[in-house]
Amino acid sequence: MSVGIATRETLVSGPPSTDITYVMPEAKAAICFAVPLDRDKIRAFLGKDLPNSRIDHEKDNVSAYLKAIKIAKRSADFLKNKGFNSIEIIPNFEYRTKVKGWRLTLPPNISLRYIAARSGVGSIGWSGNIGLKGYGATILLGGLVTSANLEPTDPIPPEESHCNECKLCTKVCAFRMFSENEKQAVKLGDLTFEFSKRLNIVRCYIVCGGRSGLDKTANWSTWSPHRHPYPETDREVYQTFAKTFDPYTAFYHKLDNREYVKSQIKHDKDLIEALAGKRYAAEAFEDLYLTCGNCQLICFGDPKQTKENYNLLINSGCSILNKDGTLEIVSPELAKKRSPLESLQDLNDRHKNFAKIVENYIKK
Repeated sequence: MSVGIATRETLVSGPPSTDITYVMPEAKAAICFAVPLDRDKIRAFLGKDLPNSRIDHEKDNVSAYLKAIKIAKRSADFLKNKGFNSIEIIPNFEYRTKVKGWRLTLPPNISLRYIAARSGVGSIGWSGNIGLKGYGATILLGGLVTSANLEPTDPIPPEESHCNECKLCTKVCAFRMFSENEKQAVKLGDLTFEFSKRLNIVRCYIVCGGRSGLDKTANWSTWSPHRHPYPETDREVYQTFAKTFDPYTAFYHKLDNREYVKSQIKHDKDLIEALAGKRYAAEAFEDLYLTCGNCQLICFGDPKQTKENYNLLINSGCSILNKDGTLEIVSPELAKKRSPLESLQDLNDRHKNFAKIVENYIKK
């Protein structure tokens, strides 16, 4: 496990999500750490091995999230017993709900990614995911904030970064959210961190949210069997996003045991306490259904292994949904016959109106 400490001073001048006083006014420091994912399960997930590779990776992913919450909760309790007010950070599904349009922009209470980069838990790669040299981005982050005066740790120097800018992460996003050439930057304290420019985050909402799975090349898909044409412009992105709110986009295939996460949360004292009053996060962990995450999972921190992962994915075929609710992995040619693409021209007025609302929220 990798651990780091950031302070209000080392995070100063950062975006709103680096203001640790948002969750606790007297916060002086944030502790961040990394929890590893099972890379064998990741490879099976990328290769779409049936029957269990999707659910096996999902279980591992959620288990890592829940482990991060428990570690943060117990660490916060330890510091409280020492006289320092402390609170765990829920590593996902906790958003600044007072921000207008938050459901579309999903602003986190605290960005563990930025804290991890500044404190040296990991380096920030081209995709924006945090990674470790020799292990890549196949980690999840946890953390807490505290009123204790702690000494900050140094970020990882650029020459020790896990990322060699191979940029394969840009090619495994089916709707191409990441720029291959342009960068964006964030300043944290006296340091600047760079990563790929996001072309339109709604592209990620559509694909990583499971609402469409076919890659731009039409040669492979994510685990999602849903199909929408590749949107070239931002306007088409918003139209596609609106289209995906049809009820048919919700699916669970028959091989999945949906009780796994619920049993973890409902019978664990630390998790019950940590998620108390956080209904949105608790429900999200219970109902999580993973179909993508490719930009993170592809990176093993070693060029050769990352390329192997890329080849696994692009040769993994396409996922289609059968009438009996089961998923099947087929060739791209067969997938085109079984899952015909829908045209953006078929959007009705309701979808067009909703697309305009989405576009206005995003621009604001």
